[in-house]
Amino acid sequence: MSLTEHTLTRTVSVDGVEVTFHDSADEVAGGRPLVLVHGTGGDIATHFGHLFPMMATRTRVIGVDWAEPDSGTPLTLDVLVAQVRAAADAALGPGTPFDLLGYSLGSVVAEALAARLGKRVEHLILVAGWLRTDLQQTMRNQVWQVLYGSDRDALRRYTAFCGFSGSFFQQFTPEMLEGALKTLGTSEFVRRQMALNADIDITDEIGEITARTLIVSCTDDIMVPRHHQLQLLGAIDDARLTSVSSGHAIFMERPAELMEITDLFLREPNRYPAGTIIPETRS
Repeated sequence: MSLTEHTLTRTVSVDGVEVTFHDSADEVAGGRPLVLVHGTGGDIATHFGHLFPMMATRTRVIGVDWAEPDSGTPLTLDVLVAQVRAAADAALGPGTPFDLLGYSLGSVVAEALAARLGKRVEHLILVAGWLRTDLQQTMRNQVWQVLYGSDRDALRRYTAFCGFSGSFFQQFTPEMLEGALKTLGTSEFVRRQMALNADIDITDEIGEITARTLIVSCTDDIMVPRHHQLQLLGAIDDARLTSVSSGHAIFMERPAELMEITDLFLREPNRYPAGTIIPETRS
């Protein structure tokens, strides 16, 4: 799909698979390119369909859709990091600095990429991210895997239950909810992403991040609860944290707030010093 009128969609070959990326293409004076990394089970259109075109009015935006490696190649964090890096290089040229925003598992990918690229990533936004998978996440993941193998309808309901806040559910009638559940598809690639979610631990790399970092916590997130974002705040030297009243699916519940947070931080990255817990943004 075309995310903006001028979006260019291209591919780059990475370890034998074609990785798709979307480039708003238009250069905007004074803005660094922004690379977007989606989360588990999504792509740029589903997770950043609102943010991409709005941010494209501010700066050049590149969004990367992960590609599934063949069945003989394990899906690892390194695989996804390599895909995002290759797409950024193909779009911008190797060595070009950029800003980076990741959501959920994409946040973990962004953390690892920022750690490895050093000062090339100037500003980093981590939405619903984490450092190391804990027992609560492991238990949820185990239930997900069981439902994937036994009851896909129950899996869709479980995913919605974990992904949305209670207040967001109040907007649905039963009929609307049933319609929304039908859009929550899954696949073997998503199952492999979930298996990767259960095995995250980047504690050895997180201290290498030099980017000025904004951490975004969703107050009603039961997939990646707030204590994970507090751990990131303590682990990244130049980090500050803000919160949004939302479940994990912030891109659906609070897209305007996510845009405002992103835009303000990239325009005024020095507004809050490292270590600050910023008051919640409300739009």
